[in-house]
Amino acid sequence: MGKLEGIFAALVTPFNDRAEVNYEALEAHVDRLASKGMEGFYVCGSTAESFLLSHEERKRILESVVKANAHRATVIAHCGSIGTDLTIDLAKHAVATGVDAVSAVTPFYFNFKGPDIVKYYCDIADEAQAPVIVYNIPKMSGVTVTAEMMTEMRKNPRIVGLKFTSQDFFALERIKEADPSLIVYNGSDEMCICGLTVGADGAIGSTYNIMGKLFIQLRDAINNQDVKTAQELQHKANYVIKQLGSTGKFFASIKHIISLRGIEHGACRRPFPLLTEEDKKLLVHVNDFLLEMGIDY
Repeated sequence: MGKLEGIFAALVTPFNDRAEVNYEALEAHVDRLASKGMEGFYVCGSTAESFLLSHEERKRILESVVKANAHRATVIAHCGSIGTDLTIDLAKHAVATGVDAVSAVTPFYFNFKGPDIVKYYCDIADEAQAPVIVYNIPKMSGVTVTAEMMTEMRKNPRIVGLKFTSQDFFALERIKEADPSLIVYNGSDEMCICGLTVGADGAIGSTYNIMGKLFIQLRDAINNQDVKTAQELQHKANYVIKQLGSTGKFFASIKHIISLRGIEHGACRRPFPLLTEEDKKLLVHVNDFLLEMGIDY
């Protein structure tokens, strides 16, 4: 099993002009990131537009990532669906494909309760026979994973980690303090410094597709107790994040910057909107800003 701690890119999904997955571009992007030092990949998560993909597409995407990665970086496959059986189908495929761990967002929409969610993760762990990373993203799922829920889930030895995409850093600190061996990933790029400072073991982020090097440097600065350098790096990252967000098309903006760097990634699937020409001009500026700092991935 690859090292689960570290800086992981939450991969985007490239599409061609017919909104079909561009597997060749995906493999080229993964190869570039792995060759430049990316420590891990989080596959088919929110950034990948996972719920706009079919299960067969999700399986083939994972196969392409594992192939292109060639055992260089750690691979975590997000297999989450509303249904346990649907999730386990993807998780078993992921294990057979050769990933290091599987992950799943909390089951959503039907207002499942704490015990149902705990059982969901334990069933995944038991039936997939793989390390499991719980995915807490309350803004999108409507579900908050609590310290009490994690305590129950951790009775299953295969539930090893938590992707914490929330800005409640008090909750993150309390979860990590109560369970130091739990692997916790910060999931909010704009607050990476906060998550790492209160105990996160790594981070998983969308913008790591285009500035992973910056976040690796930030993590190293925190580990070296160089808070000033870490703050400066977070300020630079947040300037970029603000510009990406100003388009109102965050994932499409990341894809466009990857395209500017020579690997065409296309647009997002409908109903996500298309970038305007003004958006694209702004993103040229953002890309130039990163390249001037030596951030080429």
